[in-house]
This record gives sequence, structure tokens and C-alpha cells, in this order.
Amino acid sequence: MISEEALVTDRLTRRQFIGATAAAAVAAFVEGREPRLQAAPAPAATADAVIVLWMAGGMAHTETFDPKTYTPFAPGVPVDRVLSTFPAIDTAVDPIKFSQGLEQIGRVIDRGAVIRTFNAADLGFILHSRHQYHWHTGYVPPQPMAMPHLGASISKTLGPKNPTMPGFIAIGQNMEIGAESAAVKAFHTAGFLGAEHGPFLIANPLDAAASVRPVAELGERRFQTRRQLFERLVASEPAADYASDFQRESLLRSLDSADRLLRCAIVR
Repeated sequence: MISEEALVTDRLTRRQFIGATAAAAVAAFVEGREPRLQAAPAPAATADAVIVLWMAGGMAHTETFDPKTYTPFAPGVPVDRVLSTFPAIDTAVDPIKFSQGLEQIGRVIDRGAVIRTFNAADLGFILHSRHQYHWHTGYVPPQPMAMPHLGASISKTLGPKNPTMPGFIAIGQNMEIGAESAAVKAFHTAGFLGAEHGPFLIANPLDAAASVRPVAELGERRFQTRRQLFERLVASEPAADYASDFQRESLLRSLDSADRLLRCAIVR
């Protein structure tokens, strides 16, 4: 305890303060009154979905959601004077400014949030795949194991709203085009969360139903036969011998989820 005299005379040194607080902490532990963090209860999730618009190689933040001083173009303007190439506009939230051209988003930003505090890791200036991996998973590559995509993390945490629908859907991501296709595949995975939380890929957003539209000749009997064949193929893969029970069971649950989705398409 800090003496009243020490407080009154203002003679409390740093050593006295540390000694007094340490003694108080030890006394609390001895008496069984260990200090505990009083965390506020997490609010219940109310959103129907999380939609991420990923525009790899998109516009700079100074030309979109974080405009700086605008300098109109003129011949001979020094480069170091050009901070933003578009003037700032007002939004629905008084202190928030966007660049000209984002008027429609600005009108509804009172129902959103602008995060301007993200600092990317130093992963090199031209290695786009490394930065994409970091953003999509939250982990800096390389990693010793497959890390889950943020969509898989949300699927694991909240699950699907409808048991027939996948919890994580990726639209318009082609895994077979470009030199970085292997790197893109590396972070489009559920990783250690289990295959059931992996992405349901819709390559062509103009014909999303094609991803679950069985061929006309596929009936119930052939559908069941194909499922049995696929299970035998899965059982012969190395994962069946070396993966954990959790991973094997998660893979089977992902097959059940695919069955429900395809059977729904067959019935319709």
C-alpha cells in the first residue's frame, strides 16, 4: 500500500511506485483475487453475408478512398507536387472524403466503414502473389502449412445461412490463367480448417448455375455411382493415410454438402 504521507509530500519515487504496485499484485494473487481482463461481450453477427470485391492491381488509395491534395495537371508540373490526380468530394459522412468518381459509394458510406490503417508487410514491390496471399489469409508467406482464406475463416465461424448453400463462394476467379495461377490456388483453400470450408468456385458469373447444373443424362443411379467412385478415389489418395481424422471427416462432409447442392439442382 502507498502511504498517505508519501502521497501528500509528493516524495513517491519510481522505485517506491513499482514496489508498491508489485506488492499489491502479489497480495491479490495470494488471496485468490487474481486480476482478470473484463472483455466486453462480442456483438451478435447480424450481416447476411460478407462480400469482398477483390480487384488485384487496382487503383491507388490516393485516387479512390483516401484522397490527398489535388493538383490540376499543367505542362511542367513537378512530379513531387502531384499527390492526387482527382479532386476530393464530400460523402454522407462529413469528415470522410473520397476522390471524384466515387459519388455513389460516397452517398451510402454512412452504412459502411473505411479502413485506412492497414500496413502491408515488406514482401517486395513486384511479387503480387505474395501480397495477395498476405491479404487473403492474414499470414505472411511462406508458411509451413496451408493457411485458410479469410472466406474459409468466416465460413468456419458463422457457417452458411442455408445448409444447402456453401458458406464460402468465390465468383469470377479463374485458377488456370496467368503465371501466378499456382500462387492464387495456394490461398484459395480452407487450409487447416478442413475441406468443408473451402471455396465454391463460380468461374463465370454470367452463368453461375452452370457450376451446379448436372448433365441431362445424369440420373439418380448414375449420380450415386459417381459419388461412390469418387469416395474410392479419395480413399486411395495420400491424405487418406497421412491426414488427420479431422481432415478426412471434413473432406467427407464437403462431399455431403456438394451432394445436397447438386441434388437440389437435379430436383429443380
